[in-house]
Amino acid sequence: MRMPAEHSSAAPLVHSKPRIAMALAVLLYAMTVSSPETLSAQTPTANPTAPPAPPAEPDGVTRGGYQIQQSVELGYRSTDVTGSGDMYDTLVNLQTGPRILDQTLTMQSVDHQDRLFDNLYLNSVGWGGDPNNYARLRADKNKWYNFQSSFRRDQSFFDYDLLANPLNPPTSTPSIPILNSPHSFATTRRMSDVDLILLPQSRTSFRFGYSHNNMTGPSYSSIHEGTEASLLQDWNTTMNSYRLGMDFRIAPRTVLSYDQFLDYYRGDTDYRLNPINEALLPTTPVSSVSLGLSIDTVNKEPCAVVRPATSLIVNGTLTNVACSAYTSYLRNQRIRTSTPTERISLRSNYFRKLEVLGSFSYSSATSSTPLDESFVGLIPRTNTLAFTGTGTAAANRISDVVDLEATLHLTQHLRLIDKFYFWAYRIPENGNFSEVDSDCINPKACTLLTPLSATMPTTTPTLQLSSFNQTWTRNQTELAWDFSKKAGARIGYRYGDREFNHFIDYLPGDVDHFVGLEKTALFGFWTRPTHALRLNFDLEHTNYNAVFVRLSPRKEARYRFQTTYTPRSWATLGGSINILQQSNADAQTQYVGHNQNYGLTASLAPRERFGLDLAYNFNSVIQNTLICFNDTSPAGVILPFVANANGTTSFCALNDPSNPLLANSYYTNHTNFGVAAIRFKPAKRVMANVGYSITSVDGSIPQFNVLQPLDSLQYKYQQPVANLSVDIGHKLAFNMGWNYYQYGEGSFVGPTAPRYFHANSLTESLRYSF
Repeated sequence: MRMPAEHSSAAPLVHSKPRIAMALAVLLYAMTVSSPETLSAQTPTANPTAPPAPPAEPDGVTRGGYQIQQSVELGYRSTDVTGSGDMYDTLVNLQTGPRILDQTLTMQSVDHQDRLFDNLYLNSVGWGGDPNNYARLRADKNKWYNFQSSFRRDQSFFDYDLLANPLNPPTSTPSIPILNSPHSFATTRRMSDVDLILLPQSRTSFRFGYSHNNMTGPSYSSIHEGTEASLLQDWNTTMNSYRLGMDFRIAPRTVLSYDQFLDYYRGDTDYRLNPINEALLPTTPVSSVSLGLSIDTVNKEPCAVVRPATSLIVNGTLTNVACSAYTSYLRNQRIRTSTPTERISLRSNYFRKLEVLGSFSYSSATSSTPLDESFVGLIPRTNTLAFTGTGTAAANRISDVVDLEATLHLTQHLRLIDKFYFWAYRIPENGNFSEVDSDCINPKACTLLTPLSATMPTTTPTLQLSSFNQTWTRNQTELAWDFSKKAGARIGYRYGDREFNHFIDYLPGDVDHFVGLEKTALFGFWTRPTHALRLNFDLEHTNYNAVFVRLSPRKEARYRFQTTYTPRSWATLGGSINILQQSNADAQTQYVGHNQNYGLTASLAPRERFGLDLAYNFNSVIQNTLICFNDTSPAGVILPFVANANGTTSFCALNDPSNPLLANSYYTNHTNFGVAAIRFKPAKRVMANVGYSITSVDGSIPQFNVLQPLDSLQYKYQQPVANLSVDIGHKLAFNMGWNYYQYGEGSFVGPTAPRYFHANSLTESLRYSF
């Protein structure tokens, strides 16, 4: 199932191994013939996949009162992929073809006497087929205006074939594996932004803005009505945002602002049946049905094989006409949402020892959607051959937000900081729906061959009125003290109060009410014992009196540490630690989790002609909690997580007989990331970059299915890179870059298409600048 797409991955991959091999030979030779004495330093970078820094821009030319600089880089990319092309497109998606890699135009007024603009900057990247490209324009005229605009297009292809995959077993008859993700997509998002400020330096200035965000393209989804049907959803959503604002300087160092935002959302995504795994019905004339995604006849999905048949499908014909299946499915649900928002804000340091920031915003959003849904097929659980659903739904959201911050300078080195946040909203909603089910009059004889004339229509009206309300208040107070120029500390306290009310049908007593309190202690310090060394540490410890869901933490602690050390002018070292710890000691939860991140960086340029960048990052995620579930391993299969669960004396068996098994569910993920990059100059007009990065992941989860691989919990993703830039004179530079991508998982593939791939990508270009 290859996704139809307008994005560049739909273009055929060019098999260009000889071309890439020859270019690599030239690249490596140019980088190895030079002696160490010819090396020169470049600006360090921690990203080995980035091209080498372009040569310094020339002085440009002077025309019409402007200093003008311009550059353009045109090139060609050759790509060779071995293995899963869909996985390559999911992670990389760089294809073969000509490209406008970069274009830049800068104009600066010499005497600021020009009428149109003083400064202009235009830049565009990635045109000609790359999945991500953009164009940006900035222009300004002193005292008159400041203009900015941009356009960006992102093409996204996703087919990680384990997502929503039913993992159909080989023991089924027939055995039909799902080789692509049932939720794959190939969408294109186009984003435009325009902002204009008039009279930016005046006592009163005006701001105007507009944004357009549109996403379209084919995508797939699924729905469970008897069987797991595959749906094609033609994605189409649009957001238009209008902005209007004014700034008033009402006093020295005091600005009052007013903003009006108008957001309009339009969702036009429709759904229809994707007739996967079709089978013919034994009828005249011949018709077909879709059996859906899940094919496991041993467990009666979508049904069992009925003897004397040996397979659910024989010669393309369905042998069990009492099977759950789809003939057609449609759903249209166009959504329209309007969100006007008004905001008034103030920023001031009018008083010498007091700084104030504050804002209040109010919005009243309205949303409505009609629903038209239809199904034809068979749902054996309810003996339904068809149903239609129609109706409308509408909702409002009325929101008030207050955000205040004040800093009082008690002394030259002592500050009192208070931050207050208040958010209250209510969402009244209503729905009026009607569903007509065509159920078989004789349930025992209900099959896919039963005519609709043998059904009894049943109409079920649904009228729903409800409202979801929330009030959230939070206040944070801190005392910051700078002991000296070399050290400082802060201590504070944050209090939060969140209240939920869910009114259902507005009946007496029919309300869900919840109040949660947050109490957080804050502490931090910084020190700079020497000019070359700086250290920062922050701590937050939070207690919640109650939780909204059982798996939410009751205690939470955050630790952050950062340091930078510059022992020499050519060496910068850095380190960071970021730890989040969570727990909930409830006897029926016993939740424990953490997210720990440790990082090291080094940027070295010991010689004028040599640069080295190194970085390492380790991230550890763990979540453990008790769960109640119900599962039975297939005959002859032992799943330790299921076999070791407590199913007789646990509180699960007593409180939830349908899910009697109790076990400690765990999730672990350990990610190691490393990168190294060397930048040097093997000759006067030659710049080079060699780098390598690797991401290695090791993790574990409970196994409920013997066909379930560890997939993204155990994989390695490697990206070597080499780049070369040669100044050939006459304002021209030749650039060549090679990237290698390799993705491989550490466990078995499962009943899906393999996800391993490796790819070479070579880009050659000419850059002209003046």
